[in-house]
Formats: sequence, structure tokens, C-alpha cells
Amino acid sequence: MGATLTAVSDSASALYANGQFESARVLFESLVEQGHSDPALYYNIGNCSARLGAFGEARLWFERALLFEPANEETLHNLEWLNARLTDALPAPNDPLLHWIGHQFRTVLSTEQWAWLAGLFLTASLILLLLRKFKKPVLSWRLPLTLSSIGLALMLAAQVSIPQSNKVVVVSNNSYGYSAPDANGKRIVLLSEGSAGRLVSASEGWFYVALGDGRQAWFSSDHWSRVLPINPH
Repeated sequence: MGATLTAVSDSASALYANGQFESARVLFESLVEQGHSDPALYYNIGNCSARLGAFGEARLWFERALLFEPANEETLHNLEWLNARLTDALPAPNDPLLHWIGHQFRTVLSTEQWAWLAGLFLTASLILLLLRKFKKPVLSWRLPLTLSSIGLALMLAAQVSIPQSNKVVVVSNNSYGYSAPDANGKRIVLLSEGSAGRLVSASEGWFYVALGDGRQAWFSSDHWSRVLPINPH
């Protein structure tokens, strides 16, 4: 599996280097379809999409990459470059507080690293407690208690740092917003490609989206993609 992943990724990178951006994107997306999760993979798909002029798709994949590696300078730079060209796109509202806290934790360590540290402290605490019980009864309980407390706090940090997002991005040329989930209803807003919002609810082909300017509207879900869960199309 690892060899196959490397071979496909190398082939896609070679196609990209030769200017065959659509073929490269197809190969990179095939890895996502196989269940591979890697911010570098999402970054590469974003680059392919940007080269193809699919700026909405590019923003979607850069957002996905940053969800897992929020401090990655290359992805941040490319998203900044992209936003400079999406001059008519509406930015999403601010993250919910819990999502923002998780984002801050991931700028320090990945979810896996927080979990590894939690396991390390809890294991050390267990070893000290076993030593105290069977080998050194005079050993103070304060140190294992302290280590346990730190381990539990790190476990909470790992849980909070699990990537979460209700962000959605316009991946078509534009998308009309309606007052109700009905294409014959009243149009209240028109958004351009690359605009983003927060998904409030979904219903039979429609997204109810909160926008960065405070408005909310119903949009056809065919014109939008969710940052999470990650699907290639």
C-alpha cells in the first residue's frame, strides 16, 4: 500500500511538473478516494485546481490542508495568493469558539502528537503508582497524581484539537441564495466562486448558509462543497 501510494503520488507530481494539471489532479484525487488523508495531498490538489483556474475548488482544498496543518507557510501563502484573485468572493464568518480553540491547539501540535503526549504522561503515572504499591511504598503519591492530571489535560487538548469545520465553499462560477429552499423563491443574494460560509443546515439538495456579512440564505448544494467531510468531488 505504501509503495502504491508513493508511486501514484510521484506520477502525479511528474504530471504536474510537466504542466498536465488535470491529469495530476485526477491522480491526487484518486488517493483521496482510496481513503488517504494527508494535508500535503490536499495542498497538491489545491495547486492543480488553481493552475486550472478552478479557484473555488482550490480554496476548498487549501482550507482542507490548513484544517490539519494551520501553520503551514506554503499553504497560507497560496491561499493568500488565491484570495487576492477572488476579489468578489465573500469570506466566511468567524469560526465557532470551540473550532477556534482547536485551531490554536493544532498550530502547536497535531492531534496525534497531543494524544501521544497524553499517553506518555498517563503511562508514567501508572508506572509510578505500580512502583509505589509493589516496590517503594514510601514513594509520594503527589508525583503520579500530578502526571495523571497533566495527562488528562493533554487528552482533553487532543480531543479538542480534532479538526472540525462547518465551512462550505462555492465551487461553481456563482450561486444564488434564496429566502427558502425553492429555486422559484425569492433571490436575495448572488455569490461568486470562492465565496465561503458556515453551514447551518442541509435539506434535500439545499444548504442553509450563514454568510460573513450576517445574512443567511438557502443555496443549491450542487454549487457548494463542504470542507469536512473530505470528498474528492
